[in-house]
Amino acid sequence: MNNTPFKMLAVAATLALGAHAHAQDKTIVAEPVPAFPAFNQWVTAYVLTPVAAPVARIETVRFAPPVQTEETYQPLPVIAGLPELPLAGAALDGRAWAPEFNYQGLHMTLMVLGGQGRRPTYRSMDKGVRPGEHFKIRVTATYAAVAGIDQVLGDVWYGKRSGQVYPAPGMSVQMKAGESVYLPLGAQEYFVMNRPQEQRLVVTVRHAKAVGAARSTQPAYRQDGGNGSQYLQLVPEGSFPAIEQLIAQAN
Repeated sequence: MNNTPFKMLAVAATLALGAHAHAQDKTIVAEPVPAFPAFNQWVTAYVLTPVAAPVARIETVRFAPPVQTEETYQPLPVIAGLPELPLAGAALDGRAWAPEFNYQGLHMTLMVLGGQGRRPTYRSMDKGVRPGEHFKIRVTATYAAVAGIDQVLGDVWYGKRSGQVYPAPGMSVQMKAGESVYLPLGAQEYFVMNRPQEQRLVVTVRHAKAVGAARSTQPAYRQDGGNGSQYLQLVPEGSFPAIEQLIAQAN
């Protein structure tokens, strides 16, 4: 009797079982997705729309005295556009933003008081603030961060960075990943830009380890909308996110 067909079936069955076992050993990974739609999904889940209730009491925060310096202001690059590379690095479940993602993000909004009843309105960061307006800056980062505000004085093209003005020099505001923080921190505290037009503020939100060579040198990509501005920065392996935004006085 010819056993060849039975041998062929046995070999085929063995190969099929081996292939099935090999498939079970494989790791399932998430396909890369466009970065900004994924980040907008995270913002929708984490950043709640604040209630625009009238403000009864205002305390104007005085900036810490600037330190005289000859350091020319050189802003970190911010590009109003979309990044080319997709989001990759872990599975996105709709809420958690993994530290392993190749992008880290920031949501930033200007909360400005104005009009009758001092009812707050919310602006994207490209709008700026007018002299005399009381405002807060709301920041929400995908990463644990430290935040601070520096002042830039002088000509638009040759301004000097005069040092940190909030909080006091040598201190910083600490924030958890996904936590919304208002600067200044006090419930009734607000900033006012009342110096001449050359006064500007630089808001920095960085990972605590984003210092020196460990800071990501990639540009931050920004998208402005009705509820604020979104930022994404590519963070190569071994580096940490650091995002800056300049606030200028509007005309």
